[in-house]
Amino acid sequence: MNPFSNQIKDIFPDTVSIREERNSALEKLSETEFPSPEQEIWRYSKIFDLDLESLKPSFSSPDDKKTESSFLDTKDLSLVSINDGWLGSPKDSNFLDSSQVYLGSLADMGKEFAHIEENFNKPKDFFDCLNRSYNPETLVIHVPDGVALESPIYIKIQSVTSDLVVCPRIVVNLGENSEVKIVEHHLSGTGVSLSIPVLDVHVGQNSRLKHCVIQNLGEETWQVSKQNFQLEKDSYVEMFTAAFGGDYARSEIRCDLKGRGSEAYSAAAYFGKGEQTLDFRTFQKHEAPDTTSKLLFKGALDEDSRSIYSGLIKVLPEAIRTKAQQTNRNIKLSENAWAESVPNLEIETNDVMCSHASTVSGIDEEQLFYLESKGIETSVAERLIIAGFFDGVISKVFDPLLVEEATSILTEVLQNRSKSEGK
Repeated sequence: MNPFSNQIKDIFPDTVSIREERNSALEKLSETEFPSPEQEIWRYSKIFDLDLESLKPSFSSPDDKKTESSFLDTKDLSLVSINDGWLGSPKDSNFLDSSQVYLGSLADMGKEFAHIEENFNKPKDFFDCLNRSYNPETLVIHVPDGVALESPIYIKIQSVTSDLVVCPRIVVNLGENSEVKIVEHHLSGTGVSLSIPVLDVHVGQNSRLKHCVIQNLGEETWQVSKQNFQLEKDSYVEMFTAAFGGDYARSEIRCDLKGRGSEAYSAAAYFGKGEQTLDFRTFQKHEAPDTTSKLLFKGALDEDSRSIYSGLIKVLPEAIRTKAQQTNRNIKLSENAWAESVPNLEIETNDVMCSHASTVSGIDEEQLFYLESKGIETSVAERLIIAGFFDGVISKVFDPLLVEEATSILTEVLQNRSKSEGK
């Protein structure tokens, strides 16, 4: 199923190698079946509701005046904008120049960086191929050996134009003994659109990455997000996702711990309302000895919203002394809300410490009774309990701007909920 034209060779700013890869992805796309809920990886989803044939790719960069405002816009930050998949210019790249960090288009990179793409996997499924086929410009963040950036890199990713499939792609490559922090803000307008952002990350030996995403998409936006992390020896990664928007918003997070002693920590906070579906699929793959991964996802669901969590910890035979945890907690705030939580373990060796846990429940009645006994109104007490439920995840995020924005969105949602219940 490929409703798109493949006459694109003169539209995007490609080099010869990028064009070859694009054509290869297009060919594979034409041979790849559209996903089905019958497949385990798409179980419980509503992917059949996606009317892909009513959408078209983004073949031109949109007018910047159409963009939505972001909490990052007014700050004095190193900000990169990606609108409908097309790159804008960083506000301030001086610190990047002085540190020899490359921040820009893959097509503009010199030959000395050609090896970066070799670190990443080829497109595998339908949406991988769709992104690689119709991604206008790939943003590359390359941090050389021994470079540690003090200031985060901020990226604003927006679906600007209605009725489009937009395919942003970011490639992050950390050399050995390097460090970087990255914050992404995903947003969109009010029209119907499909966003397929892909993040490919390679973390070199003894390097550190902290990566955060806040997703606050419009009510009619669909998103299929993919994050792929590859960790070398003694590397360290922190990942955080806050998801509040979208009609159907899916996030696939794959973390391959390839090097001995590598560590990955993943957390998420999400709040569903209306008829939203928030869908999370995680994969923690331990390939080497003495690796560690910990995952904690927390969500609250109101009205007719749904959440899906499906996670897999896979430990290969050589990955002895692995330590891995996977936890998903959900609070249902409405009888009509629905949560599916399916953690899984696949362990192929002994001498490991692995665990998984999941819960789906309403607000704790004992906590609610205690607060009410102190004279606190029920609506206020519920708001305090929900805020406390999320605080353990959100407050640990490294970037205060993101903590402030996520807390502000959550506070507004809870206040609106209290007002609607009071009517």
